Amino acid sequence: MPTHSQYKILVVDDDPQVRSDVKAHFEKAGYKVYTAEDGRAALKLAQSTSPDLIVLDISFPQLKTATERTIDGIEVLRWVRDSANIPVLMLSSTNISSVKVMALTLGADDYVPKPFDLQELGARVDAILRRTRNALPEDHVLNIGRIRVDPSSRRAWKDDREIALTEVEFDIIYTLARRPGHVFTRDKMIELAWKETSYCVPKVVDVHIGHLRKKIEDDPSHPKFIVTVRGSGYRFEEVMA
Repeated sequence: MPTHSQYKILVVDDDPQVRSDVKAHFEKAGYKVYTAEDGRAALKLAQSTSPDLIVLDISFPQLKTATERTIDGIEVLRWVRDSANIPVLMLSSTNISSVKVMALTLGADDYVPKPFDLQELGARVDAILRRTRNALPEDHVLNIGRIRVDPSSRRAWKDDREIALTEVEFDIIYTLARRPGHVFTRDKMIELAWKETSYCVPKVVDVHIGHLRKKIEDDPSHPKFIVTVRGSGYRFEEVMA
């Protein structure tokens, strides 16, 4: 795995003390750190520096100028999901569950409420980078606990026993297994796992997930591999023997 010095992190927060503390913490750990004070600056830096991960606050103060409007963290997150493949860890001073659900639904990789502990933030960042880097290269065999997925042969195994999967079921499990712990919305799964999306609606995802659970779960009525995240979508968990 690459060393910390090979990773670039973009920290986006309107609080200069937060930016300074987080920047110092990650630089001490060996990361290259860029900072931005608002969404507009974040978009420019994301495009010019191509960070490996973005630590992103959700809300920013309204701009005083009438010529420009504020770009909040949610808009930045949407841009990242539409235009780049960069992991995003969201920060927020609110503990309202609907805000967290919204961020995860839009594709955030993790969510940390303020105030936060720098050591915990660092551990969350390390975990996200491990997950995303372990998913590369594209033809890499994935070993996630009791599940093994080989994209080159389009085969999968549970406890070393091959699982008979349809084409769509394989695409779903591969999509999920490439990023264990990440919450995928149904729309995102359609985008990543379906070759043709014109006929596919979110409800179809639930149907295929149900079929897949019958093949890989010890108890499909209490799934542990493919977990439903209420109000968001699904995530794949590493289940050890």
